[in-house]
Amino acid sequence: GMDTKRVVTGGVVAVYVVATIALLAVLMRDLPCSNSHPTHPLLIISLDGFWAQYMDRGVTPTLQALADGGVKAAYMKPSYPTLTFPNHYTIATGLYPESHGIIANSFYDPEYNSFFGMSTPDPKWWGGDPIWNTIRRQGKISATYFWPGSDKNISGTYPTYYKNYDGDVPYKDRVDQVVSWLIMPKKKRPDLITLYFEEPDHTGHGSGPDSQEVKEQLKIVDDMIKRLIKSMDDYRITPCVNMIILADHGMAAAGSERVINLPEYIPNITTSAITFVGSFSRIRPRNDSEEVKMTFMDKLVGQKKEMRVYPKEDLPTRYHFSNNRRIESIVLDLDAGWTTNISYPDALEGQHGYDNFFTSMNALFIASGPDFKTQMETEPFQNIELYNLMCYLTGVTPSPNNGTFGSLHHILANPPAPPTLPPPWLGSLKMTEEQQNETEARHLPWGVPHSSSLPASITLLHHLDHVTGYSQVLKMPLWTSFTLQEVPPSQNLTEMWSSDLRLNKTTTATCSSYFNLTTPMGENISMFPLFPPDFSVDESLPPLPFLVSNLVPGSAQLEAPWQVLMEELVPAWLDLYGPLNLLLGPVFDNNADSLPDNLENFSIPEVPSDLFAVVTRCKVNVTSIDLCPPNNLDAVSFIIPEEEVISNNLEDTAYLLEFSAKVHDVELVTGLTFFPALDFQPRTSLILRIQSQLWTT
Repeated sequence: GMDTKRVVTGGVVAVYVVATIALLAVLMRDLPCSNSHPTHPLLIISLDGFWAQYMDRGVTPTLQALADGGVKAAYMKPSYPTLTFPNHYTIATGLYPESHGIIANSFYDPEYNSFFGMSTPDPKWWGGDPIWNTIRRQGKISATYFWPGSDKNISGTYPTYYKNYDGDVPYKDRVDQVVSWLIMPKKKRPDLITLYFEEPDHTGHGSGPDSQEVKEQLKIVDDMIKRLIKSMDDYRITPCVNMIILADHGMAAAGSERVINLPEYIPNITTSAITFVGSFSRIRPRNDSEEVKMTFMDKLVGQKKEMRVYPKEDLPTRYHFSNNRRIESIVLDLDAGWTTNISYPDALEGQHGYDNFFTSMNALFIASGPDFKTQMETEPFQNIELYNLMCYLTGVTPSPNNGTFGSLHHILANPPAPPTLPPPWLGSLKMTEEQQNETEARHLPWGVPHSSSLPASITLLHHLDHVTGYSQVLKMPLWTSFTLQEVPPSQNLTEMWSSDLRLNKTTTATCSSYFNLTTPMGENISMFPLFPPDFSVDESLPPLPFLVSNLVPGSAQLEAPWQVLMEELVPAWLDLYGPLNLLLGPVFDNNADSLPDNLENFSIPEVPSDLFAVVTRCKVNVTSIDLCPPNNLDAVSFIIPEEEVISNNLEDTAYLLEFSAKVHDVELVTGLTFFPALDFQPRTSLILRIQSQLWTT
């Protein structure tokens, strides 16, 4: 045991030794443990299904002490779907499930013509570069006491030390092994260690998140962390170890009253489709024609207000869940706690797998150790951001991933210098300081969006009430930006489109080119003003909002939610919060990979797949939004589809929340970079912020 290593002497000497040890321990807190590595060992502990709100149950004093002394977040957002395997592997790779390939706990791959399950041994299913491999490839040592994927020969490599998964191994044995790894001689000691506990997830499913049984398990895992820290204290290594304690997802109350029986709507579903039921349900009709898929969806849509039906391509962009052949063609998006079923076995009392906006899916995040700040609460973030941080802490170069490098550096005790944005690129328009006139200062307070990655050839068009980034290649605006102090009095402008004298005929669309435009599914397209005419204060004729330079293809379906946003929400927010800045523009993502489609293949005018809106406010009272301190900026974004093949008839604000997004999701899908003039930290925190509710109105 641990006790044999302690000094045992008699009487007075013992007191003296104890005093010295206590003093040493105090000194060690300030020493960087320099006898070890250039970096400190990093220990990642997963408490499966530890819902962030479990911290409020008052039964986890050890975790509470670590959270209060180190870095905590009110919660960490999991990735969609909020299941164990996808999220553990997202944490390990920094990739969304659609990118690493573990899209659920079990699924089918049409190309392999086989099923994946949690005990599938073949490593070919696991994509991406898990942290234990990143580390090993760069000459460092990794050790895993369980983690989904860690006992597989991924890309021909295992962790340096690993254990084949066996849920029966007592928790204390796992803890004791971790400690023995930490005290290995320097040449053998791991730079990264993972430790995994099945609880409180297992009991959360069986008894529900609010049960006494879960409380008991919370005490047990807290005691295990206590055992770990006590052993580390005994060896005096606590000040040398960086520790992150996290969960993969939360837990929602479920039960048999919240079950949807699919054969009620599709009687032959067992023979006609491959179906995955439960909290995260998907259907792959055996006949993969568009008609059969539509028939399935028509039978399910609108049957239950707790169930939304999507073809995978139409899922909200914020899920980043369409671009993988393993994702079934139909996805059922359920309210928290609801499950689908085919043969009605007993329903579990707790479930997860739902929309990561749901509070019940929020996961635990605590960090503590020599490289972390102390007594700090950080704003919630998504778990794709962890891989870059783990690479930084272990001194290795990260593989490409979906996180933003540096986004968590503010929780480090000594953060490195922030990365800088590449300089802006404006194509034909080189602007001098003098030209950045007051319309620009007013309507683009944080700089002109960068579009260097797009061969779009942008011209800036200035107006009294908005500035537009016009693409001569696409013959339409890529964005328009404007600041509102209040809703201007209505002018009742007549829709009367006219040419823009600042642009020549070859770079603008003709009205006739819009006459026969349709969406891919054949919906009619009309001429749609991007800068909303309602916000115009310019009295010049012809009315500016109807210059062709403000023209984008719009559908009737898009118009309804767009109107709610512009005519109801924006005015209410102006009343409540003061000045707002709006940035609006088209999105071209017809292949649903969350990235811009290739401009070279566009027909002109190309019908956008969506329109985006980024609305920015100041959290403190300011007379003018450009006076807002950067850390007080707040933004909410939307990526609103021009068409959906099937409608779930969501109420307006529910629809807007469903199709909301991080600002960074809009940047990714448009190729634009917003707020380029802000410093790294306020900019990153603004673009990565997750708004899981609409601002109050």
